[in-house]
Formats: sequence, structure tokens, C-alpha cells
Amino acid sequence: MRNITIYDIAELAGVSPSTVSRALNGKPGVSRKKREIIQKVLEENHYIPDENARSLVMQKTHTIGILTDDLGSQHQNEALSRCQNELIVHGYQCISRYVNEDEPDAMEKAISELSIRRVAGALLIGLSFTDHERLRKSLNRWLPETPVVLVYQNERIPQNNIYCVGANERKGFHYCVRRMAEQGRKNLVLIVERNRASKTKIQEFFEKAVQDYPDMGCATYTNIEPCAAGANGVVDQILRERPKTDGILCVQDRLAIEVMYALMERGKKIPEEISIIGEDNSQLCEVCRPKLTSLDTMVDVATMMSVRMLVDVLEGRSQTHKVTLDMELVERGSL
Repeated sequence: MRNITIYDIAELAGVSPSTVSRALNGKPGVSRKKREIIQKVLEENHYIPDENARSLVMQKTHTIGILTDDLGSQHQNEALSRCQNELIVHGYQCISRYVNEDEPDAMEKAISELSIRRVAGALLIGLSFTDHERLRKSLNRWLPETPVVLVYQNERIPQNNIYCVGANERKGFHYCVRRMAEQGRKNLVLIVERNRASKTKIQEFFEKAVQDYPDMGCATYTNIEPCAAGANGVVDQILRERPKTDGILCVQDRLAIEVMYALMERGKKIPEEISIIGEDNSQLCEVCRPKLTSLDTMVDVATMMSVRMLVDVLEGRSQTHKVTLDMELVERGSL
């Protein structure tokens, strides 16, 4: 008789441990084909389940899995740290894994590892998890009953164990454009820093907001390095190509500040000639001069709400499946 666990069986059969458990216990939810595959693996390995093995996947751990997909993202690194700290406060341990989408089946492997580690719940942070068709298949295979929260997402997979907390970015950009219009700005520019994965959606939100104002024009500059050199380069390009620009929205506070300084070095008055809005509402907004108006994307709040939502579910408290936060524009001297 071979010493083999249901996790070994699951791997050999190409199914999740919970599927093996349901098959062993005669529960529904397992197709005939999968039952046949599992049975074949059992027979080939002379597996005889005992009571401990039969209940193994039902044991609850006090461990939460956290998956992220962008090591270079300040947002994700801060979110990961906050999640870990908050979970520790509530008595949970954490397993954190990086999902490199350049590697084949990276998401599938990471989710399967969480299943093997028998996590009590999971937090998924990043754009890799917005492909809901792929994600749904992976979760149904490996974590079909485990509570999962999609952090900083507005749309959830319609299943009882999946939740989401996000912010209304479209509404946030519409409000920024509206405030620019109220300040009399008619020639707007959107600047997006390099490697911003959501730049296509951001540009779409920006352009649709501008369409509400027939007299307003706009342009977008992407892949800009968030440093002095990147800011100087894009400012020279803007002043050369769009000299009438009177409003700039930068999708990152640090880049917005560098752009503001580059404009002032070229004789532009902020905000008298050009209004500038950043994004993140970071501490940098208070230390620059003039102080930077910035769109608070509510990342801090969304992250903390995601953790508390998961803890509530795990501890048996009722919880809504979807929360969408409104972004806030914190106005300072650059508008």
C-alpha cells in the first residue's frame, strides 16, 4: 500500500482536493468523468481512505492567501502590507505569492498552491485577476467553496464565495474634467506614467468625460517615466505640440509634481495659466508648492474593506458581495 494523500490524488487526477473529497464521500458536484478518473487513480495507487484523510480538506486553517501581480506597483506593495498587517491583527497568518503573467499558467499554479495549503480565504490584487473567465475556471477547480475577495475591482464573478471591493474610477475622472471645465480650462492633457497597466481604460474614461464639453479639446501622453527627466521631456513635447494646454491630469502624484515644476521652470504659472491634478492623494501633495490637487482613488479604504469583508465572511457575519466606493478630489493650490 502506498502512502498517498488526497492532495497527491488531486494532482494525479488533475482536479482540486475538494473534488476528491466530494468523490470519496459520495457527495454531488462531481461529474461522472471526473469520478472515473479519480477512481482509476485510487485503484492504481491502492489508496484506502481513513477518517483523517477523508476529512483533510474540510479542516479549516487560519491562513489567508494573498496574490499580487505587479512587484513594481507602489499601490500593490502598500496594499499587500496593509492586508498582512490587518489580518495579523485579526489572528490570521498570510501566504503571499507573486503571479507573473509572462509565465504560462502562472495564475492557475498560484491558486492551486493556495488550495494545497488549505487557505481559509484569499485576497487577489491586480489586473491579472480581471480576466474573469480564466479566473472563474481556476477558482472553481481549486477554491470552489473558499471565500475570495477581488481587491480594487468593481465587477465580481457571480458566485456565492466571491466578493469584490472597488472604486468608481470612471466617475472620478469625470469629476476631474468637470472641475477643470468649471475653472475655464478648454485644452486638457492626460499624462500616464510608464507601465501603467490600466492606461487604456484610463484614457477611455478621460476621453468620454471630455466629450461632455463640446468646446474642450484633449490629448493623451503615455509611457512617461515618473521622474524629472520624464517630466521635462513630456512638458517640452506638450508645449511644442499643444501650446494652448491649460489643464493637465497626471495619473500619479510624483509625476504630476515633476510636471508642475518643469512647467514653472519654463515660465508657466500654476494654477493661473495651467491647472494640474494628480492621482493617489499621497503625502507628496502637501509638501510641494503649490500644493497638489489630487484624485483620491480610495486604495487605502478599499484594501482595508476587502480584508474586513473577508474576515466577516470567515467569522460567519453577513456581508454584501460587492462594494463600490466613490473617489474624492482633494483640492489644493494647483487647481
